Amino acid sequence: MIKKFFLLTLTLIMVFSLNVFSYAFPNDIQNQDYLKLLKDKMPFTSDMSVDQIRKNSDGSIEINMKSDGDIYKTLDVVLNDGQIKSADYYVDQMKYLFDKSGKSKIGKDDAEIIGKKLLENVFGEKFEYVSEVNDSTYIDDALERPIIYKFRYKNLVDDVPVYNLDAYVYIDSESGDILKLKGQSIDESSYNKDIKTIGSVDALKAFNSKLNPTLVYLKNNDDDFPKYRLYYALSIDYNLVGVDALNGDLVDFSGDKLYDDVATIKGCTNELKNSGNMVSYDEALKIAMNEMNNFRINDIKVLDSKTIERYFLTEKAAYTFNMNHTDKSLIVNANIAVDKESGIIMSENVDISDDDGLFDTYGNLDRIIDFAKKILRGKDCKLNLLKKPVVGNDDYTYMFYRVYNDAIVLDNYVRIKTDKNGKIINVSLNWDEADKPSTRDILNESIARNILIDEKPSLCYLYTSKYGLKPIYRLPTMDLIVDALTKQKISINEFEKGY
Repeated sequence: MIKKFFLLTLTLIMVFSLNVFSYAFPNDIQNQDYLKLLKDKMPFTSDMSVDQIRKNSDGSIEINMKSDGDIYKTLDVVLNDGQIKSADYYVDQMKYLFDKSGKSKIGKDDAEIIGKKLLENVFGEKFEYVSEVNDSTYIDDALERPIIYKFRYKNLVDDVPVYNLDAYVYIDSESGDILKLKGQSIDESSYNKDIKTIGSVDALKAFNSKLNPTLVYLKNNDDDFPKYRLYYALSIDYNLVGVDALNGDLVDFSGDKLYDDVATIKGCTNELKNSGNMVSYDEALKIAMNEMNNFRINDIKVLDSKTIERYFLTEKAAYTFNMNHTDKSLIVNANIAVDKESGIIMSENVDISDDDGLFDTYGNLDRIIDFAKKILRGKDCKLNLLKKPVVGNDDYTYMFYRVYNDAIVLDNYVRIKTDKNGKIINVSLNWDEADKPSTRDILNESIARNILIDEKPSLCYLYTSKYGLKPIYRLPTMDLIVDALTKQKISINEFEKGY
């Protein structure tokens, strides 16, 4: 009973406190109303002063506040029609952590409730707790420092979570102080409450029928000499989120339909062949220079070169060349390794950029494919182009992934970037000949699909780039891939850790 009374009292103090309020604000009466609203919703910001208040073109009001006292704080908030639409509150933890006992007076479960009620009071909507957060900004695990609860929440719309929106509340377990608050509200006009969705059974059928696991190679970077392993992945670009709950279409993070159409191209071989003797330094340099000719770079400087007896990808002797070219806006960086025994290029990383346009080339899809073929001259290979480019603010990026033994090599690719007018402004090649296992005797694709889809789909909303809510079904395993040999599920986030 005492615990419940303490929790209730603490929550009321944090959320509804009407203590002395020291906002400095302009004399405009409406601005005073805005600031009083912030005081009522977030009393822990009462020692902050207004840095700026401005009205946006959409009619919303943006308020920026800060505190320059012993503990530095910032608050950025957007209001519309008298409601808080978004808030980002931050307390600098370096000074805050001084003189703290490190003893927790608030339990984790109670802190979860405090954070949830705070978000619901600020935004006037329902939220649900999701998980704790690993945030190195708030370092609290050193000796004699307080425990800081770092929680992640999701907006609930008619008790359905919004999958790609997160809210955060960080709470000091000793004092109950709010150290971070970040979130936004959902406009009711962005969704239709009366919309009819398909059931979870139909959604599962859609997953089974439309998700075709892709066989991919991925390097294990933990070893002294990295080796490739085989995996099944749900999508080459990992943008897959779920199945549209209205019509069963696959959708990506931006709420667009996912098109995985690919165009296949092949390189042609004209590699220099040696006579069976070890390749000399001059021969290896000529091989590297010929490779740069494929990129139409004929004048490049060798910054340094080495002879490595056990090259990290192959454990064999190799020559390595670090090359550079800079001429006005044209910048070229290249690293090429040539096998000393065979003369084969074992690894290369080339990046060429020029905002004025590379080699006066303009690209529609056909010309970009032709340009990639010229880059691949000398390589007996096959590549798959994702026809749908990644769209940036003012550019388009086309990705060509290498295909080896009918599996996609995620670490081997040609990337071509154009500006909004189709002018090619950047070309990158990442390539290696590290050992890749055979695709024989691996897990059957249908078994991999069943492993990927082994739980009931959950209904959630997707907040799209057009600021609307799209109902989708998501599988808990959507962030996982499957080891094609062991059937083990592997998180996409583990790629960089070198599984």
